[in-house]
Amino acid sequence: MLEAIEILLSQGTVYVIIYIYLFCLALLESSQYFSLFKRETVLFSSYILLLFIGLRWETGTDWLSYKELFDSLELHWSFLINVYHFDIGYVLFNAAVKLFTENYTLFLLINSFLTIYVLYRLLIKISPYPNLSLLVFYSTFMIAQFMGSNRRMMAMVFILWSFYYLYQQQKRSYVLMLILAFLFHRSSLICLLALLVPYRAFSVSRTIVILFTSLIIGILQLPAKLVEMSGGYLSTIVNNPIVEKIVFYSETGEEHLVTSTGSLLLSTTLAIIKRSIFLLFYFYVMKKNVLDRLTQYIYNIYVFAFAGYLFFIGSFFQMLTAFFAMIEIVLIGRMYSYSSSKDKIILLILIFFYGIFQMLNALNIYPELYLPYIPFWSDIRR
Repeated sequence: MLEAIEILLSQGTVYVIIYIYLFCLALLESSQYFSLFKRETVLFSSYILLLFIGLRWETGTDWLSYKELFDSLELHWSFLINVYHFDIGYVLFNAAVKLFTENYTLFLLINSFLTIYVLYRLLIKISPYPNLSLLVFYSTFMIAQFMGSNRRMMAMVFILWSFYYLYQQQKRSYVLMLILAFLFHRSSLICLLALLVPYRAFSVSRTIVILFTSLIIGILQLPAKLVEMSGGYLSTIVNNPIVEKIVFYSETGEEHLVTSTGSLLLSTTLAIIKRSIFLLFYFYVMKKNVLDRLTQYIYNIYVFAFAGYLFFIGSFFQMLTAFFAMIEIVLIGRMYSYSSSKDKIILLILIFFYGIFQMLNALNIYPELYLPYIPFWSDIRR
């Protein structure tokens, strides 16, 4: 851990500077005067993050495969519809940008602008503390999920909006967001399960039962075995990319899951502890307050994500729960609004160290791909 911190401070200074900046805004956001400018500050911070994602070069996971797609893309239908390893929505998005420019940096800027802007619009709409939400997004999701998988990051923000529209019972908007997410990342189809999530918050006792049951089932590896059997059967009668994806995920064992600790058991245990700490805080808030309906629904999605993570322990399907887990960035802002001044200070201290840990965890998986951060104008190459 100390070695990872030393590497972060020496080679990842820019990551730390952005984190401290975002934390300071989250800290100031609680003051009555500063709260008047929270929309302006979160907008400015969003521009910083989109530039950080868009101006990178050879930084982040899957860099080569995404750049090769853009560079090799031919602008005719016979080519576009036969790109196999990328979802059709993302392929068409690449083609639309390439109609006007072949500059990959401009493509990344457009890609990051659309994604961060859509996220920004959601945060200012449903998070009472958008700067706090953006801080958690940066440390927990942006580095690990957004700096690499361009199509995944677009799908994840569409899914967040789909949850909101589902709650509002705006069916057309919900379906539109779900279709957009699916076009960019087929795996997002798993979020149809959100239809099963109730609006009224799970009680503390029910939450514990759900999570404990999911943990036991996950340890027994029952879901992974069932999905593997189903995928194998479907593959014999249906030739479909979604079925092939199911087979791939089910046949990919834990030895292929890359973790920052080098041990799946240790990484999973730490992840459960981290989630449990915040869950205890949510229990505390729920005990002292009557939550509004939207917060109750968002809380249930968070519990659903946590349960899914436990349900698929040791399986590649565990990664799919990130589509649900990203609701955390909104939930933490809404729960924070119910907290007393004293509780807010305690939570911010917890979030500060949690965020540092999350950054270390994200950067430590592939440090050679993230450190140092390389802008497009640099002469440094990996």
